Amino acid sequence: MKKIITLHRWLGTFFSFLFLIWFLSGIVMMYKSFPFLSTSQKRALQQSATTATLKAPSEVFPDYRNDTLHQLRINYQLQRPVYHLTSSNGTLISRYGDTGQQLTTNSERAFLLAKEALKTTAKGSVTHLTALDQWIPRTRYLKHLPIYKVTFDSPDTPYVYISSVTGEILSHTTASDRMWAWLGAIPHWIYFKDIRIHNELWFQLIVWLSGLGFVMVLTGIVTGWVRFQKKPKKPFQRFKNKWYNLHYYFGLFFGIFITTWIFSGWMSMTPLSWTPSTGLSKAEFRTWQASAKTLASISPSTWNNLSVLCKQTPFKEIQLQLFQQKYYASIGDANGQRLVALDNKTIPKLTQYVNTVKKFPSHHHIQSATLLDHYDDYYYSRHNSKSLPIIRVQTTSKIYYYIDPKTTQVVYKCAPKNRVQRWIYHGLHSLDFSFLAWNRPLWDIIMIFLLIGGTVVCATGSYLGIKFLKRKNKQQKHRKNKKKRKKSRNISKKQGQFKKFY
Repeated sequence: MKKIITLHRWLGTFFSFLFLIWFLSGIVMMYKSFPFLSTSQKRALQQSATTATLKAPSEVFPDYRNDTLHQLRINYQLQRPVYHLTSSNGTLISRYGDTGQQLTTNSERAFLLAKEALKTTAKGSVTHLTALDQWIPRTRYLKHLPIYKVTFDSPDTPYVYISSVTGEILSHTTASDRMWAWLGAIPHWIYFKDIRIHNELWFQLIVWLSGLGFVMVLTGIVTGWVRFQKKPKKPFQRFKNKWYNLHYYFGLFFGIFITTWIFSGWMSMTPLSWTPSTGLSKAEFRTWQASAKTLASISPSTWNNLSVLCKQTPFKEIQLQLFQQKYYASIGDANGQRLVALDNKTIPKLTQYVNTVKKFPSHHHIQSATLLDHYDDYYYSRHNSKSLPIIRVQTTSKIYYYIDPKTTQVVYKCAPKNRVQRWIYHGLHSLDFSFLAWNRPLWDIIMIFLLIGGTVVCATGSYLGIKFLKRKNKQQKHRKNKKKRKKSRNISKKQGQFKKFY
């Protein structure tokens, strides 16, 4: 038992301050996260227009005519249509839709694109980045380098990051966004650029810190339980030191929450990769499309329908989708997202999606298929950022497929282990239980109360940790001095014996 208490003291000394930062930043993150550019935010920054001149994709990308494509999009930049092609190996190619020329972006063009997106007349400056910085710290941005950072001279000091490859906005932050990120997401996720750009380093760091922290909390519960079994000399005074008392009683009351909170944070990283992918497998994806998505497979009639659509309908972005050998246009405009059939007059019905799931190599039997106009326990967003309505297909093998009828795509595949992970991560970490998460401000009050309790435990633990280190340092100095005095006495004794001998 003494070893457990000693282990708790040492772990608490080194982890209490880190946990203190995590609890305080957790309160901030209830309302402000890292300033990623969401799909809806990106759509709001795009320009809407129609085009009378648009070449066929096979004319624009003759060198990729027979290659399997991952994605093909059309949007507008400075009033010109632009194709964005992503190959199956992740290569990005952007070319003008009216001429077929390769898109090139320099500092002047990046500044104009940022002005157009923000609809501002403010002056500003452009920085040419050859490496990622704090506000684009993910490795997925590497393929967009060099990146242009546009800073405007306005009160909110916006930063706009423009890809030199696609000319698209990668990130948009304001001074307020950056301030809250420094107080919330950056310390909470350890999102410092020099760490985050190294995926494996960042992953292992979070896993080991949270894992050792979980051990610290468990040893603290054991230590508290041992102390609880002893009768206090006075009510609510189990220690002479008031800091020990505060740490003990707050830990006794909030200990279970702190344990589940740290454990759920650890599970957010899915250590040992114990959960399956939430996307379709390669075999399922091939079954879903029923043929390869290539430019050569786009028939003249399909292209004609797409061309007419671009001429007659104002849009911000069109993404070409393939489902069961049929092409569809997923159109994003000022009113949201909608689907238009290009190979026939009708968009897929619920039964078509169900029959396709039945064809998957795992030979699923369908248990139910429902068109949801609301979120459920597994497909949801507290910020209402996920698309609705959504089709949920449940199979007898306990796998849920969530299909977006506006894109024909499976946006989430939820296996039993994914559902377990959802509860032990989001459920325990953010209290995302349906009876609580959608009842504001009750959720806010409970979360803040619990996080403040954890803050007090960690603040007192940090203070006690400092005192513990000082005490250990003092003891170490005392032992050294004792050894010196003993050594000095031995030398003096030997010298005395030497003199006596002579």
